Amino acid sequence: MATPSPQSERRRAARALADFPIQLHRQDRKDQALLRDISEIGLACVSPEAIPELMQVALDFTLPGSTDLHRVRGAVVRCAPLPKTKGRYDLAVYFTEMTPVTRAALRHYVGKGRPA
Repeated sequence: MATPSPQSERRRAARALADFPIQLHRQDRKDQALLRDISEIGLACVSPEAIPELMQVALDFTLPGSTDLHRVRGAVVRCAPLPKTKGRYDLAVYFTEMTPVTRAALRHYVGKGRPA
C-alpha cells in the first residue's frame, strides 16, 4: 500500500501566504474577511461568520501592489471555529468562476509569494 503524501504535496495548486482583507458576499450579507492563503483554485481566510459548507459565495479583493478589483465565485468547502477565538471561523473556498485576467493575476501573485 502506498504511503500518503504530506498535505502540501497533495494540493492541486501552489498556494501563497496572504494577509489582506477581502469582501465576502453571500445571499444578502456582505462581510470582511482576512485572507490567510490563496491559489488559482481557492483560498483560506478568517471569517467573522460561520458559513455552511457548499454554500455559494462571491469574493472581491485587490491583490497587494495592484489597483485592479477582482471578483471570483466559489463554494465553501470548510468552515470550522478557530480555537481560542470567539466568533472567528477558518473558512476555505474552492473557486468555481473567475475571469482569465483574475486567473493570470493570481498565478503571478502566487508565483512571487511566500509558499503556504
